[in-house]
Amino acid sequence: MRSIGLFRRNPDFARFWAGETVSLFGTQISGLALPLTALLVLNVGATEMGILRALAFLPFLVVALPFGALADRHARRPLMIAANLIRAPLVMLVPVLVATGLLNLPVLAVIVLAIGVCTVLFEVCWLAYVPDIVAREDLIRANGRVSASASAAEFAGPGLGGALTQWLTAPFALLANGLTYLLSVASLLSIRSRELPRTAVKRRIASEIAGGLRFIAGEPFLRLLTVTGAAYNFCYMFVEALLILYLVQQLGFSPGVVGLVIALGALGGLAGAACAGTLLHRFRFGRVFAWAVVIGYAGPALIPAVAAGTPGGTAVVVGGLFLMRAGLAVSNVAGTSLRQAVTPPEMMGRMTAGMRTISWGIGTTGALVGGLAGDLLGLRFALWVAVAGFLGTGVIVLLSRIPGLSELPEPARPGAAPTSPVERR
Repeated sequence: MRSIGLFRRNPDFARFWAGETVSLFGTQISGLALPLTALLVLNVGATEMGILRALAFLPFLVVALPFGALADRHARRPLMIAANLIRAPLVMLVPVLVATGLLNLPVLAVIVLAIGVCTVLFEVCWLAYVPDIVAREDLIRANGRVSASASAAEFAGPGLGGALTQWLTAPFALLANGLTYLLSVASLLSIRSRELPRTAVKRRIASEIAGGLRFIAGEPFLRLLTVTGAAYNFCYMFVEALLILYLVQQLGFSPGVVGLVIALGALGGLAGAACAGTLLHRFRFGRVFAWAVVIGYAGPALIPAVAAGTPGGTAVVVGGLFLMRAGLAVSNVAGTSLRQAVTPPEMMGRMTAGMRTISWGIGTTGALVGGLAGDLLGLRFALWVAVAGFLGTGVIVLLSRIPGLSELPEPARPGAAPTSPVERR
């Protein structure tokens, strides 16, 4: 009922949320269909898969900071529209190249990289755009709605992607993703309200980027979330580079079963996102965050616990993914709301870009290291290495000041003393 009230009070957020939901579903289809295209059409190995996965996130390291400055200077909605208008034909180009026999690994790598650049622009803008159209008291609920959509897409998207791959083959399943980007554009165009004007003071982009990084480094919660987010993403990308290979080559799953396993695991994210807002409003903010970390960071240990022929192995893998996604969904809603709460509006784009640059930039190296580790150590042992990284990162979060927070703190001002946390008494 609360989410319905939010939509009624804020129809512009409802329009944004609808378009983002459709887009997220399409992205999840590509998340399965693109690596399956590389595996089944181009016959890539673990190292090549890791490189492709890294290229998807390399733009976070290279262009997120200037995009953040851009998002703080200009209206964010037109930038999001432009990003999706470019992503749509790029995704649809893959089946055309397959049909004409022109697809090869370098060409696919360039397409993945270009899509990644557009994804960075969209990500930086939407995370900064939501606080523009949503009141502070509704941030947790709004972020929860987007997180719920992402989790629903993670549940249904891979299953739909697996079915489309079985029916149309992996490359042609990508056509659905291109269509969802176009639908997202239509939804963004339907938003009626105008954005607040950006600051008239425009310095050199390098100075603005440096100011954003200084703000992150000087705000204790942002600094901690950046470091632990980078470590988590490294481990997450490490696992992502190996997961489909492990399920197909080691456990013998078909594409349809792979899609089903990932979809069932994503139900954890759907459950976590659905209850995140309620949990964070009913219980102490930091306590909920801590439990989410315990559940989400320990879940990946169940994945390499399964070998070929393990009784109930499919259910164990699903359980590991379920716990990981559930904890991640709740901690993402909490972490995103915490970042937005402590950041003033004029720093929102640069804060988002700076944190994305560091966390996803380091995550990119996780995909590369994961691919190499899979070839050198074997897929299963390499996954255990990632599990150790997850657990170590979780300990850092649990020993921090975040578990002591009772509610969201007030925003800091650039150059001001760090915000004092509201801690448990």
